[in-house]
Amino acid sequence: MIHAVIVGTHQKIFADVARVLEQYPVDITWLENGTSALDLIAENMENSRTTDLLITDDALEDMTGRTLVEQVIIQSPVTNCVAKSDLSADRFHETFEGLGVHMQLPLNPDTTDGEALVTCMKKIGLL
Repeated sequence: MIHAVIVGTHQKIFADVARVLEQYPVDITWLENGTSALDLIAENMENSRTTDLLITDDALEDMTGRTLVEQVIIQSPVTNCVAKSDLSADRFHETFEGLGVHMQLPLNPDTTDGEALVTCMKKIGLL
């Protein structure tokens, strides 16, 4: 079972992506802020569990998506990250360079984006 964490203030935004992921052995935890995500990842590590995938909104109530990704890779380098952003592909690459973000999601991701995420997960051996 893959453990995924989706972090964002509005679950509705990621609903289509979640519906696609739920067709696979993916357990999704929904959180509203970065601090809760970092706490959950730390708790999982203490209990010898992994957080396999983090999907973050671009703006959270307590930090940016980029800041969350930075903290996650320090805390749990094995966690794969995906970020939602309205940046152009080039700016996204520059902004997230070196952070190991596997994919950029658009501001309103749909099932096609969810399917692209599944393809990405299969390529990196997560599914």
